[in-house]
Amino acid sequence: MVESHSRRAGGGPVYWAELSNRLIQRGHDVVILSGTEPGASFASPNTIGFFSVRSDLRRRTPRTLLSRFFFSLRFIPAVRAFTRKWKPDIIHTVPPIASEAALRAGKAVGAPVVASVLSHVEAQWKNLEPHHFRSSLFHWLERHALRGSFAKLICITQHSRRVLISEGLSPERVVYVPHAADTEKFNPNVQPKFREQLQLGKRDFVLGYAGTLTKDKGIEQLIRGLSLLKHQPNLHLILAGVGEDRDNFEKLILKLELANVTFLGRISHDVMPAFMKSLDLYVVPSFTETLPTTVLEALSTGTPVMASAVGGVADFLQNKLGILIKDPNEIVIAETIEKWLERRTELRHMGNLGRRYVLENHSWHKTSIQTEKVYRQCLEEN
Repeated sequence: MVESHSRRAGGGPVYWAELSNRLIQRGHDVVILSGTEPGASFASPNTIGFFSVRSDLRRRTPRTLLSRFFFSLRFIPAVRAFTRKWKPDIIHTVPPIASEAALRAGKAVGAPVVASVLSHVEAQWKNLEPHHFRSSLFHWLERHALRGSFAKLICITQHSRRVLISEGLSPERVVYVPHAADTEKFNPNVQPKFREQLQLGKRDFVLGYAGTLTKDKGIEQLIRGLSLLKHQPNLHLILAGVGEDRDNFEKLILKLELANVTFLGRISHDVMPAFMKSLDLYVVPSFTETLPTTVLEALSTGTPVMASAVGGVADFLQNKLGILIKDPNEIVIAETIEKWLERRTELRHMGNLGRRYVLENHSWHKTSIQTEKVYRQCLEEN
């Protein structure tokens, strides 16, 4: 495997950690070459190789395009050397940064390369990048990265698979393997420790978000929506994570004179179950998503979810599993929250249904088995 694998509170690193650990439990040997930021720890003991990575490489800005290019010049030979040393039967990577290096290494040793599509193939670029030329450029670059000679592209949502096939990729090469949550670690019996730590009682209605604190996640709209509900005295918002826009959000909270918002900073994945269980409603008001790991983790603890109807989320949160917001603006967010404040019994029922659905369809046991089947098929076709 070739991927950034540092311990974080969700997203790609959790995906790779859980998948690799489950494959080891099934009797496979897994070694990982991981990009790492200074001071990062790792979520899997099978991380063998380390390669220094700057955190801004994942940003979609013209300035980072050149940085990505020079990073690739260093990363490609490192991946090739790593691959020749360990001689893997199959290489599993993720576009766009690591995939080119993985493809070259796979060609050098004759190993098929599989890529998991965790990024926003369905991104609403007009919301993320107002400049038309830059929007078109980033769109093209991400699509181009997916057109490499991969044996298989694994999509974690059916929506991503439909998008890629509609853009001309072969249906035989694009497969759906559902995203997953650790349903044992994230369970309804976890203690809601954060409510106690923050001195929140049973009457308090607690909203929460965990992830990157950036504008594209809709955090500003969430905060402004909360300011429209000042007449609700028992409403609280907990934000877990870090990001380039946190300072701006804190200034906005001061400007709006909100006293019911708490920033926890970065929290480890080990305490995420307690975080989710401390909430009455987990909120993801993003402008673009594939399917956040945290959505599955919240439902796995029995915590209901309110999320924007974007990407794979719109497919997933159906059949009373959650609350979909078609337009994540501050008025809609405020109206939706207020609508559910006095419907806690219905919310708990929704969370219970979500727990059951995740157990049946999104456990790591099932996902690792399906991933293994993809590997075997690639080896047979190679």
